[in-house]
Parts: sequence; C-alpha cells; structure tokens
Amino acid sequence: MSEHWEIYADWNPWHGCTKISPGCKYCYVYRQDEMYGSDISSSQCRKTANFDLPVKRRRDKSWKIGSGKVVFTCFTSDFLLKDADVWRPECWQMMRQRSDLWFFFFTKRIDRFMECLPDDWGDGYPNVMVGCTVENQAMADYRLPIFRSLPIKHKSIIVAPMLEAIDISPYLDATIDEVSAGGESGYDARPCHYEWILSLRQQCVAKEVAFRFHQTGARFVKDGRLYRVKRCHQLSQAHKANIDYKIGKYLVPETVKFEWKDSDYHE
Repeated sequence: MSEHWEIYADWNPWHGCTKISPGCKYCYVYRQDEMYGSDISSSQCRKTANFDLPVKRRRDKSWKIGSGKVVFTCFTSDFLLKDADVWRPECWQMMRQRSDLWFFFFTKRIDRFMECLPDDWGDGYPNVMVGCTVENQAMADYRLPIFRSLPIKHKSIIVAPMLEAIDISPYLDATIDEVSAGGESGYDARPCHYEWILSLRQQCVAKEVAFRFHQTGARFVKDGRLYRVKRCHQLSQAHKANIDYKIGKYLVPETVKFEWKDSDYHE
C-alpha cells in the first residue's frame, strides 16, 4: 500500500482550518488535535516548522525531500484557506523551484482558486495536481462546474467523505485525471455504502476517467450489512476490493506522466 512507499512525502506548511460544508463535520484534523491534546484551536490557522520543507537541505546539501517524489501538500488544512493568503505566494515559489517534485493538494474552496494564483500560473504548473473535494450532490453541483472551468493541468475529483450516492457524470471528461472516493473515518463516521462507490466507478468507466477507491471509512455498508472497519484496515480493505480503474504504479493515474526511478523506491 502507498503508506509503505518512499515515493510519497508530506508537506504541511500550515495547520488548522475552518469548517465550511457537511463533509467537515467530523474533520480528522480536529480529531487528531483533540487526541494529541493541542492547546491551540483546530480552527486557528498557523504556520508550521516545516513551512519551507521542499527547499530544506541536509548537511550534505542534498534535498530533504528527494527528487521524484509525490508531495501530499497541506493535508492538515486547506491550501486555499483565506487565513493563509499571506503565506501562499512563498509556497507557489517553492513549487516552481522544485519542478522535480509532484505536488498534490485538494480543497473544498475551489471557488477561491483564481484569486489565489501566482502571476505566472498560466494554464497551470505541470508539476501540480489540484483536487476538488465533494461529499454530496449539492457540493458536487456547486464546486465541479467551477472546477471544470479552471486553468489547471492536472485535476482530481475527491469524493470523500462520501455521504450519499452522487452523480458526477456531467462533469467528467478528458481534463479530469482521476476520481478518488472513500468513506469517513472516526468514531462518529457516517456510513458509506459500497453501492455508491460502484455507481461512481461505473460513471468513470463510461467516461474513461481513472477511478480509485482509496478507503472504506469506519462504517461501511455492503449487501445491506454494516461493517465497523478499524482505521488500520480502511485503506487495505478498499485496495482489496480491486475495483480501481486506469490506476498505474504507486496508485498514480495512468494519465499522469511523471518520471521517477523505480530503483529509488521500494514497497
């Protein structure tokens, strides 16, 4: 599974976020902060010690994040959060500088995208994938038309936490690199139904868009039966379903052509 592959790296330049839609109700960031006893509110955005991680070097002058890695960006906040507007330009600059890395961030604030761009964005940086998160039909119908219109070279639709059956077929075309779907984690997780996942996959196959089932969530309904899935098994159980479509090595969509040396990474 991906958590064992060294091709991946994490970069959280800031931490903390405000809840804006139904998918945020049981946000994992809030749960983790509570679990670790954070003295700062999870809704308070603050820079982290790893703000400049992509350009940090070791004593031997090599990059702390080696070339060729996929960098999960700002997964403990939202990259387009208004509270982070003053810091984001530096992050864009680091993404430009580290053109040897593949940056991936997702957002529930896709409607802010155009006001957050650097001057040289053009039709998108070739090493940046942007994910638009939707959790129900209402959010899909609001966010995805905006997403389709934006100048982004690599686009991903993240259907998570999937709270109901969703039809995204009107928004699928060749500009979408992948759709990734999953249920909600946590003690209070709302159920995710396997039939919703299969319907979403069918929509993607019909439009020849890559599809990945990335996690079951904590409460997973299949054939009318509710399963309680421990956090440590939610990714692996989704992978075992073997329903991914057009997903290549390292769980990267086949449409994404990013170079790395297989000898640099191991499973």
